[in-house]
Order: sequence, then structure tokens, then C-alpha cells
Amino acid sequence: MQALILAAGMGKRLKHLTKDNTKCMVEVNGVSLIKRMLGELDELGLQRIIIVTGYKSELLENYIRSLGVATPLEFVENKIYDTTNNIYSLYIADKYLLEDDTLLLESDLIAEKGVIKALAEDERDSVALVDKYDDWMDGTCVKLDENDNIVDFIPGKEFREEEKAEYYKTVNMYKFSRNFSEKYYVPFMEAYRKAMGDNVYYETVIGIIKDLEGQPLRARRLSGEKWYEIDNENDLNAASELFK
Repeated sequence: MQALILAAGMGKRLKHLTKDNTKCMVEVNGVSLIKRMLGELDELGLQRIIIVTGYKSELLENYIRSLGVATPLEFVENKIYDTTNNIYSLYIADKYLLEDDTLLLESDLIAEKGVIKALAEDERDSVALVDKYDDWMDGTCVKLDENDNIVDFIPGKEFREEEKAEYYKTVNMYKFSRNFSEKYYVPFMEAYRKAMGDNVYYETVIGIIKDLEGQPLRARRLSGEKWYEIDNENDLNAASELFK
């Protein structure tokens, strides 16, 4: 198994905090997001960790190499990070998805220790990590059935207040088996990108795949474990309080 981290974004909404740093180098209670994530991944005995960089790519790569991560590291640079969205960052690294089972993570996340390990060790083939919707969350949500199948996919612009009690928020942490990537995710991602362009989200592809007969992706529901996605200074303050 390997991990693939998307870390190309500029983090504009963090304002001065990303003037001289990348988004994932921002610290929560004295520890950067990427250091915390890599520390947990380094304990899993992975074959390698691939990081897709973009904004301040050289700075980020040098910083990561200074952390003493024992797992082999590989870097892929998104040179047009400022005009593309995360589907392009994943597209330029999709060959890795075809080579091994993969933990796919976004670098602006902080999660309670053990969450990533539990995702990696889930006995199911391919898993999307989700949490019961709460009002602080925004972005893509899903509905699930009793067998953890994703039965509805709700992008942020289609959020329906009257249905939120049924929603689970995607945490943007996934486990994709090599077979799932090869047979389903990569071909559908490449087709979606060709049709819709590079300024869209890779998550949307899951909404297309979910109804295909035989596809193995299931949801893993969190059970009170803490996590936060950091997009702006308010998020950073909330995460600092949550994880202090």
C-alpha cells in the first residue's frame, strides 16, 4: 500500500499565513498539518508516499525532506496549480493509482490519531471516509444505505437544508484498491476531465461511479473521532481549539 497526498493549492483564504508557506505547512498548536499527516503515515509501513505539489513546490519539498520521514518519498509537481483544481493534481499522478492500493488524502486535513490507520486497515476493498453531517461542515455530502453503499451524492451547491439529517460529509480521505482505480476510478476520472476540464473536483467522479454494478467503494463512518478541514483562519482557530 502507498499514500498519495494532494498538496498543490495556494490557500488564499488563509491570507498572510500562506504568504511565505504552503497551506499544509500552516501549524495547528505548533505542528504543521503535513508533518502531522506524514508522521502517522510513516508508522504504517507503506511502500512509498507520493506528494503532489504546486504552490511554492520547492519550499514544500525541501520542508518535507527535512522532517526525517523514513518511508520513501516521491514528488509530482502541478505546474499550473493556479489555474486548475484538484482533479488535475490527481490526474497527473494517476499512474501511481494503477500500481498499488492507495490512501488518497488531502493535505489541509487534521484528524485524531488513529483515523488514517483505521482507514488503511479497513477490511473492505475501497473505502470513502465520512462523518455524520454537522453545521460546521461544508462541501460534498452523501447519503448511505444500511450496507454503507453511497446512494446519493450531493455537491455543495445542491445541499438541501431539509435533508441534512440524512447527510454524511465526505472527509476527503479514501482508500482505493489498485483494481478499483484501474477498472473504475481512473478511466472515469480521465473521461470526466476531458468532458468538463481541469477546474473541477476529483470527488465528483465518485458520484458517477456509485451506481455502477459491481463497483466496490463503500463508506466508512466515523464514530465521534475528531477531524477538521482548514480553509481559512476561522477553521484554523476552530481546529486549534478542538485539538489543543
